[in-house]
Amino acid sequence: MTEIHGCNFPDEGISYDVENQMWVRFDDDGSITSGLTDIGQHIAGDILYVRPRKVGEDVPRGKRAAIIESGKYVGPINAPLSGKIIEINAKVLENAGIVNRDPYGEGWVFRIKPSNLEAEAGELVEGAAAMEAIKDKLERESWDCLSGRGE
Repeated sequence: MTEIHGCNFPDEGISYDVENQMWVRFDDDGSITSGLTDIGQHIAGDILYVRPRKVGEDVPRGKRAAIIESGKYVGPINAPLSGKIIEINAKVLENAGIVNRDPYGEGWVFRIKPSNLEAEAGELVEGAAAMEAIKDKLERESWDCLSGRGE
């Protein structure tokens, strides 16, 4: 785990859509599991509801796969890759606060079967390149997980 400006980011086994504050784990069955990064959940604040699109719906990369609602924010969670939604995290539907407490574990939001992986996978970053891109994004936006900036 790497800490950048007070935010935690797994540096192994996870890829990132840095601009949309989303993480991606490639699953053995060819699907992906995805959710908000630590800074993404921090910016949103205490998440009250997650309203995903329905299982079976196609979603284009960078377009709304779900809507999150907190006391101070209502906005989209964008798909990190194009594809069909194959699963929604039922635990997050019951208690959206899980996204705040465990964004990379139990707080995952959806699983997608990618439809254009070969063309789009290059848009995701991982490892040291991801940590550098995340650091640049946080500094550019003056965001952190310590002082409340970015909220």
